Amino acid sequence: MPFRIATFNIENLYARFDFSGKVARGARVVGLYAIEDATEYDLVRKSYEAMASDDMRQLTALAIAETDADVICLQEIDDQIALDLFYENYLRPVLRQKFAQATKGLDRESRERVAPAWFYDHRVVTPGNDTRGIDVAVMSRFPVEVSSNAGLTLDFLAGAALDWDKLEPLSATRGRKIFPRDCVEVEVATPFGTLVVFNCHFKSMQPLTRGGDGRLDTQLLRQAEAMAVRRIVERRFGGPESARAANWAICGDLNDYREIDGVAVEGGALAPLLADGFAVDPMQRLAPTERWTHYFTSDDAYVQLDYMLLSPALAARNPHALPQIVRKGQPHRVPRLEGVARYPRVGWARPKASDHCPVAIALELEADAGTENARA
Repeated sequence: MPFRIATFNIENLYARFDFSGKVARGARVVGLYAIEDATEYDLVRKSYEAMASDDMRQLTALAIAETDADVICLQEIDDQIALDLFYENYLRPVLRQKFAQATKGLDRESRERVAPAWFYDHRVVTPGNDTRGIDVAVMSRFPVEVSSNAGLTLDFLAGAALDWDKLEPLSATRGRKIFPRDCVEVEVATPFGTLVVFNCHFKSMQPLTRGGDGRLDTQLLRQAEAMAVRRIVERRFGGPESARAANWAICGDLNDYREIDGVAVEGGALAPLLADGFAVDPMQRLAPTERWTHYFTSDDAYVQLDYMLLSPALAARNPHALPQIVRKGQPHRVPRLEGVARYPRVGWARPKASDHCPVAIALELEADAGTENARA
């Protein structure tokens, strides 16, 4: 039976407040209201943001539940407390209702037997390098072993074909950490076989200079990350050839794109992961205009920032597997989705599930001997 895996940047899952921005804080403005007293402003702001977060996270939970993933890689998680609070207060109630509906005719013993296949009892957040504290995480219906690569420096890429002279002005010296967040290795022990997932969140496309080109300015940094991920995969499986024959996937927000609305564009930093067939992007199996996971309002651009790259062996075993992109949590400001059903209370710009779309795919793995599917 297929094993479902998903990736989702859920946009700033914090267990803390103050997302209002410097301008609003300086003017003590909440919504359209200016508040003179600093103490009163702080209380009103916290209440306002708590309500806004509550709306958003209900939508986030609906989007995650719709993926029906056995393992989901998450990005932009504050810490373990934030993930556990979100799970217990938002996601678990949604899953509990789906479970009750699906198992209504079963007796108690049967319900308890299949329950683990519905809930995410295995949840891990791994602290990374981001100075704002946004980390990557995994939620799984099966046991996982997790290891971080946040400590790797650019020395790990010795001998790589990188433009070191251009990297130095970016403060990318040999001793600098490669990943601004992390590349986390997640080994999932499933009833269908073992899968290793590399959960990544690459450098954002923020301009380094006023009026600069954010994608171009930061391209070399993401290219170094992509090269490092490839070496990590090869190291994990004992070399390039054995890596090609193994079961693995690279998931996450890679913060770069190869096309806009299905039309190829030059540049980009992801070539090290896709060159010579090292990994396969199943999103290419979709129609060109259906591959996007993020919409840039300023450029009216539909791009793919979120990826699930498969090993050659895994892709060959699943030649017809198509990714599912969940867009019902996107705000109404996304023009192409006019007339598309949304979750209740999705707004023009907010609330929304996230500024990214979750992506899921069902894969056949090589079953381990003596195991069988426990899903009802």
